[in-house]
Amino acid sequence: MLARLEALPGVCGARADASGSYLLVDIAAGADAASAEAAVLQALGGKGRRLPDAEAEAQLAGLPHGDPWFSAAEAPGLSYLEARVLSSRVSAEAGRALRLAAVAVERLREATRLELFLAVEQVHREGGRSSSGWFYEAWPRVAARIAERFPGGLPPASPGALGEALRALFPAAADPAGAAPPSARLRRHGEETP
Repeated sequence: MLARLEALPGVCGARADASGSYLLVDIAAGADAASAEAAVLQALGGKGRRLPDAEAEAQLAGLPHGDPWFSAAEAPGLSYLEARVLSSRVSAEAGRALRLAAVAVERLREATRLELFLAVEQVHREGGRSSSGWFYEAWPRVAARIAERFPGGLPPASPGALGEALRALFPAAADPAGAAPPSARLRRHGEETP
């Protein structure tokens, strides 16, 4: 998504906060800001909004102190980090639910990491998504592939239990992205961030 925004007329840079909820869009010097803003909002599929200045300043207050905002080139690195963190969370929660031994939880973490890496690589190959809601749609398929990849460690009396436990971790109805579309702060190229 960030690369698509950067390619819009009048836009010379785009960054997203680590949650993907907020965008910082740089408008090229001399560009028509209103046209660039309209193009950005259209590219977001009508799901975004421009933040009022006070809200934008609050979101950007940490930027000079190290709050990371990611460019299109940096976004895949964040996705891999998220996949690793999720792998640990998913394997721990499913392991607890299924009473897996520590070695089985380790194998589950690796199976989960591999499948999540494949999922985020596909998303980046396709140019990204306008919201993180894609994850909730994809999760049942990803969970099924994790269960297929998992090398074992479940009691024989529990066929399908791993897939069920994994699917339950991220139900589609819990999609937080539907409630909070991305918000943008537009600034002229070279303008200082508050």
